[in-house]
Amino acid sequence: MISIGASLACAVHCVLLPVLFTTLPLFGIEILENIYLEVLTILVSLLIGGRALWKGYRQVHGRVYMLAWFGTGMLMMVAGNFVHGSTFEIVAKLGGATLVIMAHVRNWQRSRQCHVCKTN
Repeated sequence: MISIGASLACAVHCVLLPVLFTTLPLFGIEILENIYLEVLTILVSLLIGGRALWKGYRQVHGRVYMLAWFGTGMLMMVAGNFVHGSTFEIVAKLGGATLVIMAHVRNWQRSRQCHVCKTN
């Protein structure tokens, strides 16, 4: 059920974001330079993504490296926010996002392989 909601949110995001990016500056709202939006996005990602990985870790696979990938990736994305306009920002954010994605994909693969999982 959460996956369906996340997919729907993604679809709405992909449709509305270009519209928002082009119209909000007309009203004096700079969404791309908004630190509060960035912090909110990272916190939501940390909470939802962390919960999914923690659940997989505790109930299914017990692989610590997935949690380490996720944590390191999130730290890299946060670190990238402290140096705007540099190569480090791009490398940190892309590298961090890659680690987070790898952790989620591996967690999903391990969870799908589980035949005797707890249901919680």
